[in-house]
Amino acid sequence: MNKLGYIAGALSGLFWALAGIFYVKINEFVNYSYLVFVLLFCIEFVPWLFLTFSILFLKKHFIFEKKLILPFIAGFAAGPVAMYCYLNAILFIGLSFSASITSLYPIFATFLAFMFLKERLNALSIFGMFAAFSSLFFLFFDGFNLHILGLILAFVCALSWGLELVLSSIVLKKLPTTSVYYARQTGSSFGYAILILIQKPNFIFQDFISLDFFILSLLLIFSWAVSYFLYYFAIAKIGIVKAMMLNISYVIWLVLIQQEFNFKQIILIILIFIGANLVLFAKRGQK
Repeated sequence: MNKLGYIAGALSGLFWALAGIFYVKINEFVNYSYLVFVLLFCIEFVPWLFLTFSILFLKKHFIFEKKLILPFIAGFAAGPVAMYCYLNAILFIGLSFSASITSLYPIFATFLAFMFLKERLNALSIFGMFAAFSSLFFLFFDGFNLHILGLILAFVCALSWGLELVLSSIVLKKLPTTSVYYARQTGSSFGYAILILIQKPNFIFQDFISLDFFILSLLLIFSWAVSYFLYYFAIAKIGIVKAMMLNISYVIWLVLIQQEFNFKQIILIILIFIGANLVLFAKRGQK
């Protein structure tokens, strides 16, 4: 079954890359961001409803403690904050550069754990961080769009995903998984609801008449859903560290699919991927 876990992890990266490509294509003729947030709200809210029903009527074990504020914040950060930043970063600096930066989220998680949890960094972790950020630095000056706000948004996305990993890992050691996951879904659903309420719909009915729009929308939804499923399946089979090592392959899949890079850019993107994986490899004993 471990082989299935490795395959699922790699494919989760592939489908995340495809979702990004479909999102870019949709935005070539209509801004799809508002509908995406509605969709993401549904993805997070449906499991929340199911868990609520299980806790209230099926008496599923649930412990309420103040510590649950941490997974609530984690869900808020990794859901609406991260995805808002990621989708807008794509529009400002492009999918490839956004993917390169956001794939560094395991490094941000490791650094946050070092800063606040006093976890030690070994030589391999430090070398991986250096390789990844050095490669990213050179990408800044190799033909990519240097939109400052786009860069900030991409880094905030990576930081938010890293923050989720750290906060969740803290609480999972002390509280049941169901309680932690419920708090996480609550934070994420709450955040997406706020995003939907504070934004005005940026589409008109005529946008949905196009067959191309309809097909691309279905492909986007399918790719995102499959990516999420495969990622969590991989975590269950091979552990979160190995699953992340394979999941961040979405930056490599983009190189293979789009074929729009010069040789230097391909090498730098591969080095970013290798650097992030070296950091994770240094933590390979974790589950």
